[in-house]
Amino acid sequence: MAAIDWERGEPQGLVPLQPEHRLFVSVYGPDRVPGTPIIIFIPGVTCSITEWVVVRRLLQPRFRTLLYERSGMGASDESLQPPTASDMALELDTLLKAMRIAPPYVIVCHSYGGIISREFLELCHEDNRNEDVVGMVMVDANQERSTVLWPDSNIEAISQGLDWNTVTGLSKARVLTDTEWQAFRDEQGSEKHQRTAKKEMEHYVDSCATLLEKHQFDRDPPLLNRYPVSVLKGHPELDLRKAFEAGVLAGNGTREQRSQFSEKLAAYPAINDQLQRENLGLSRNHRFVDVRGHGHFIHITAPEAVVEGVNITTT
Repeated sequence: MAAIDWERGEPQGLVPLQPEHRLFVSVYGPDRVPGTPIIIFIPGVTCSITEWVVVRRLLQPRFRTLLYERSGMGASDESLQPPTASDMALELDTLLKAMRIAPPYVIVCHSYGGIISREFLELCHEDNRNEDVVGMVMVDANQERSTVLWPDSNIEAISQGLDWNTVTGLSKARVLTDTEWQAFRDEQGSEKHQRTAKKEMEHYVDSCATLLEKHQFDRDPPLLNRYPVSVLKGHPELDLRKAFEAGVLAGNGTREQRSQFSEKLAAYPAINDQLQRENLGLSRNHRFVDVRGHGHFIHITAPEAVVEGVNITTT
């Protein structure tokens, strides 16, 4: 791996961070011109880069992109370290240094990837590397207060035993090819993925609380100053309502659980809109897009919206 020039060609492989700890990385697009940003994808909690193949393919002719699997995902080795968001940010920083991928970076993050990305921003800020990240595209990204909406024990009880991708319609709405979709499903179903997903979820709430203590939205100037931020708001309530209806039809959940989650569904759109708009506070130069008619996985059902965000952010 040390002999690979990750700034040229389209290499992929396992990059050692330590002798017995390697992460899988793939790089695509034109050879990098010094000083131009490379696009880095950060998936959500329990998620893999297999979700991002269409976005990557659409960006490939114009942009240098880097996709990597966190510890325990895909071909990456599992780690003994607790998968907190701050540890994941440090892992990314270590990876970039090992690959000799210099800044500037544009980060595209989804869901919990928003928390990880902001911990990476914090790490750069602490090291006086405020020019490392020169833009972000936040795809229905979570923030520190998103735990008011999810996780929720009521929907977990109501959706128990259901195939989420089927009941929410993601398996039909996706634009991945059949082969790409099968690769995504195979990764989701692997024992290794399930072990890692469980560990990531165990640290999800605490990681949000840790970020909250850093008061990033209160800073002046903002953390990204005038570097552009694009916030793409999806509509997770569409997914959740379908799962809720399917779960009720299957007889899942108690009357109280159904009632409580029904109330949350009614309040969900307004709360999510507020949380998404707060993400704009990371920069003075921001853009907000409501991706109507699409649920939480915008990059799977409407990848062109993400591509437009990258185009605008890098202009």
